[in-house]
Parts: sequence; C-alpha cells; structure tokens
Amino acid sequence: MYKFILSFIISVLFINSLIAQTVEPSSSIAKNLLQIELESLYTIQKEKSIKLESISIPSALFRFGITRQLELQLNTPIIKERLWENDHLIHSLNKFDDIQVGFSINLWQEKNWIPEASLMIRAILPTDSKFEIHKVGKLCSFNLSNTLTNKLTFNSNIGYAENTDNSKSGFYIANFTFEASSKIHFFIENFGDFNHQKLISHNLNLGGGYNFNQNFVVDISIANGINHHMFYVGGIITYAFEL
Repeated sequence: MYKFILSFIISVLFINSLIAQTVEPSSSIAKNLLQIELESLYTIQKEKSIKLESISIPSALFRFGITRQLELQLNTPIIKERLWENDHLIHSLNKFDDIQVGFSINLWQEKNWIPEASLMIRAILPTDSKFEIHKVGKLCSFNLSNTLTNKLTFNSNIGYAENTDNSKSGFYIANFTFEASSKIHFFIENFGDFNHQKLISHNLNLGGGYNFNQNFVVDISIANGINHHMFYVGGIITYAFEL
C-alpha cells in the first residue's frame, strides 16, 4: 500500500506540473520586457480509495525578453498537498516544488498556412536537501499558433518531459482562443500526457480573461478529466513591465 501511495503521489505531481501550464505561446515577449505570471490552482485527483488535493499558493513564472526572438524563463511552484485514503487524512505538507529554468526561442513567423513556431526548453531542478545532477529533469515543447480569423486563433504544443524521479511522458495542448473584444477573450483547451503505450490523461479546460490594459491581464479557468478523475479551478494574473 505504501508503494502504491508513493507512486500515486509522484504520478499526480508530474501531471500537475503539466496542468499548471496553459498553452505556451509561439512568440517571445518583447526585448527588455519582464512578464510575471502568478497562478493559483485547486486540484482534486482520485484513484479508488485515494484522493489527493493540491493547491498552488501561488506558482510564479518569470519571463524576460533578451532579444525579439529569445526569452529566459523561470518557474517557481509553491504547493500545499493533502492526501486522503478512505476519507482519512494520511499526508499533509507545504512545499517549494521543483524549479524550472530555461528559454523559449521564436523559430519563424506565421506565413499563409504555415503557423508561427517556437521552441521551449527548460531544466527541472530538484529542491530537496541533497542536489544530484542525475536527478535534473528536462521539459521540451514545440509551440505553434495559427490565426484563423481576426478574432479566432488555434494554438498547440507538443512536448516531452522527464521529471526528477526519471518518469518520462509526452504531452500535448490544443487551444482555441476567441477575442470577443480588445478587453475580453475566451478559450477552450484540450490537454493531456501520454507514453509509448497509452494516453495517460485526457482533460478539457474552459476559461476566459480580461485585459485591464496591455500589461495587466487576469484569466480564470476550470478543467475536468475525461478519462480519469481529475478536477481543477484556477486563475492567472499576468503583469508585464519594461526594465
């Protein structure tokens, strides 16, 4: 039972690291611009008699434009967890989760039917007391964007993640975003992860946001698992300023 619980925690945390990102952009932010994204999520996942509740309080993503095509990224997740078995609390902690650091580079611009594209690469650094280089994970994502109309865009990511416990998985995100006005947008998103044998998780996400101005945006979203018992609700505050 202990091994099952431990493996369940590891697998859920790995999935949560993917949930925490909505679709990654295909374009880089402007040169000398610092963008901060503060995200809070409340997630519930169930597996038979086991239930895991997770809250990010919040997680922060820092993006800084080095050039017009290249940006640096730093993700620092802070998580509160509670693990239940047969409605009994058996595990509770607050923790500073694995840090992600890396970059995103714009590869080319959209032209006719060819989508805009970027490549994102991050190292996943363990935050336990004993740092070991062989425990460093990696996250790679190929990000695309197509403008379908002046209000509708299709965005997609396909990537690969190797976590600090050596668990490996591919992932995808497909997103339609509708700009109702210069202030309001909505999106529908399908995301999940997979290995060479099967689709591990398959999820549907609905949300929207409000642009207070060009540098300050608030988004909210709600998601549900399609092939597994998962539910989350969350929000992101995005603020950008020039250095």
